[in-house]
Amino acid sequence: MKLAKRAVAAAMTVLLLAGCGSAPSQSGTPASGASQSASQPATPTPEPHEASTEMPLPAEGISALTGRTAEHPGRRPVAVMVSNDAAARPQWGIGTADLLIETNTEGENTSMMAVFDSCERVVKVGPVSQGRDLFLQMVMPVNAIPMYIDCDIYTSNLVNWYTYQPLDGIYIGVNAYNLDGERDQTAPQELCWYADSRLIPSAIESYGQSADGETPTFFHFDEAAAPAKGNGYRLEIGYGAQRTAQLVYGEAEDRYFLKENDQDQLDAAKEDGLVRFTNVLLLMAPSGFKDDGVTRDYDLTGGDGVYLSGGGAVQIQWKKGEADQPLQLFDAEGQPFSVRPGRTYIGIWGGFEGQSLRLLDSSGAEQPLPAAPAPMGGTSEPASSAPADSASAAA
Repeated sequence: MKLAKRAVAAAMTVLLLAGCGSAPSQSGTPASGASQSASQPATPTPEPHEASTEMPLPAEGISALTGRTAEHPGRRPVAVMVSNDAAARPQWGIGTADLLIETNTEGENTSMMAVFDSCERVVKVGPVSQGRDLFLQMVMPVNAIPMYIDCDIYTSNLVNWYTYQPLDGIYIGVNAYNLDGERDQTAPQELCWYADSRLIPSAIESYGQSADGETPTFFHFDEAAAPAKGNGYRLEIGYGAQRTAQLVYGEAEDRYFLKENDQDQLDAAKEDGLVRFTNVLLLMAPSGFKDDGVTRDYDLTGGDGVYLSGGGAVQIQWKKGEADQPLQLFDAEGQPFSVRPGRTYIGIWGGFEGQSLRLLDSSGAEQPLPAAPAPMGGTSEPASSAPADSASAAA
């Protein structure tokens, strides 16, 4: 069995790197014609894929993503790709997501994935962007329903290999996505489509699947998991020249606010507009390029990381592995690590040239960080901003 899984893993690696097959359409606009309707899927209904998982199911009635009471227990999570281009802001739904995952996959900016513990909570989320395989690998182990409009060849290969069904707007069109008419008056239409909770159940059913299902817990949760307060008040993640995410601790709310250039990043679908989290998780992963020389590749076997909560920070280790294997966190001694119940921001950082990282305490003094990861297979330039004993010396 172990040999078989190693063979699958090796084949999967070759497939993702090869980018074989014909590329999907790059129109970026959901299809609405009858030939691509939900009643006539462009791809055959896949067989269910039995995911490899070592994470337990959450207690009855508890969200697998937050460790708190679930509003709609028994539903599969929904994971929506969201554009983070300046022209796409303010986005919708990033301030209510149970998990917000961000990383650089191409160029100097980032993409985001907003993950919700049920389709009912995806009230308005977008602008919906292109699918990327790195994000899907983070949420496949919890049986999430991926939502995106179009995808690159690596994502297409991933979902085909695992017979994992996304809701791709190129095929399902307006059966799963809605157009914001007001924004459509001033912005390119590809920045106006959003995922709509009213459409998702019937859209997934059109592929012979269900919005119901068991969801292994994403984290181990513990109310007492916050690090000692003081050394984790501000984390600045430089993803590239066009994006530095700032996670800044607010004493009054005991939350981390998402900012850029010291300005709040806003959610247009949220009454107060603010985007904040109980937990911040930085995953440091070796990075290189896929075979197209443009798309970033990351080694998700494991690495160092940093966990922030309650104004404190602690260095951790993490492991993952194959696309269908769960994220697992460990403390410095290698023991399983728990996070506080609540919403979590996850940043995946490769430490390549042009990226930077700073951690500040309550007084504004810089704190030590793990060394930047070594380049993946020698295919990517090393970070010039991370000395051996700290990744925090970036300008």
